[in-house]
Amino acid sequence: MSQNTIAIIILVITMIMVMIDRIPLAATAMFAALAMSVMGIQSLGKAYSYFGSSTVVFCGATMIICNGLFQTGAIQKITNVLFSGLAQKNERWLVAAFSLFTGLVTGFTSNTAIAATLVPVACSISQSSNGKVKAKHLLMPVGTMSTIGSPLSLSGAAAVAAGGAMVIEAGTKMSYFEMAPIALVLIVISTLYFATIGYDIMKKSFDFEDPEIEVSTTKEDSEIPKWKPLFTVVVFVAVVIGFIANVWDVAVCSLMGVLVLWISGAVSVKESLKACDWNVLIVMAGVTSMANGLDKSGAGVVIANSIIGLFGGDAASPFVIMIALGLIGWLLSQFMSNTAANAIVVPVAISMGLALNVNLLYFCVPVIVGTSIAITTPLASPTTVIVMQGGFRFKDFVKVGVPLSILLLIAMFVMIPFGFAA
Repeated sequence: MSQNTIAIIILVITMIMVMIDRIPLAATAMFAALAMSVMGIQSLGKAYSYFGSSTVVFCGATMIICNGLFQTGAIQKITNVLFSGLAQKNERWLVAAFSLFTGLVTGFTSNTAIAATLVPVACSISQSSNGKVKAKHLLMPVGTMSTIGSPLSLSGAAAVAAGGAMVIEAGTKMSYFEMAPIALVLIVISTLYFATIGYDIMKKSFDFEDPEIEVSTTKEDSEIPKWKPLFTVVVFVAVVIGFIANVWDVAVCSLMGVLVLWISGAVSVKESLKACDWNVLIVMAGVTSMANGLDKSGAGVVIANSIIGLFGGDAASPFVIMIALGLIGWLLSQFMSNTAANAIVVPVAISMGLALNVNLLYFCVPVIVGTSIAITTPLASPTTVIVMQGGFRFKDFVKVGVPLSILLLIAMFVMIPFGFAA
């Protein structure tokens, strides 16, 4: 049996394991990497070299820095300052402001962490508004905007980081803010949506009682020295400036930030390592290793040529294929983890880009951004699961998410050719 056939079999088994969702995604990724080595497609050393790649190290270090913003209470303090005085204002514009803030902040921090942080903030605003503001009208934008804004940077979400890692390892340069222009437009469109059509849909459809979520108050925040939140924000900003200025490799910049936080004592080494999502890092390394196996074995070319044949062979339109890949990624992410959706579709997009000699970003960015528009079902993203405590039903996500998804997908497909020429 040829190596490309073996690699395709491994890919199919991996896809089945992902879709049945009975095995942890990290274990599935490890299987894919190990299978490629055991079957002789790539050496064991090569397969597991990705666990120490610059991209994986960068993502791990960035997780620690972003978690430090929550560990020191910096994000909580910022949200309290911005929104504590808005409880008595117009609800529609408060919803818009909350949406914009969530979309922008999630691009630089963990989207699940920002969603979990803003749930009690939304409830606190509602409780202090004397009935003028409903928590349910704030929680839906939190769940959706915290995934829509994630492609703003490569550290916005696990799915974005994993997709970016595969593209980078395929040999294409992808900067920290590569997808920011598209993400910013999608954030603005979503904010306007929640200030207009989306707000009206929520007012009409959310015919259930506002949730009574207890807002816990602990002494922990008051016990954190005042210098720690400010110092952590300064380090975070300095690291981002380092990314932009390209002073060092992104992994070096992020590790420098972690080192400063640890040596200064602003962030606990033990707590930051505990908060680091090792599952995500394992998935990133595993699926990147699998993608390399597909390329080395020639399976990627076989798959790409087969799909291209369905679109007309040599006459295939890259634009049509780009739309198809983006829609497939978007559709899968409505019913499975967007990290898993990227693990399935991005390697195929890379193979098709190489086969057609097309800019890999032209095919891969629509997949990564498309899987971030995971907002039409409560299964679509961890952030939508987090806000389910607002009492939302399946149909509520459909009513709010489908019109917004259509707007965002159209905007994305229009912008891709201008931002990433084929």
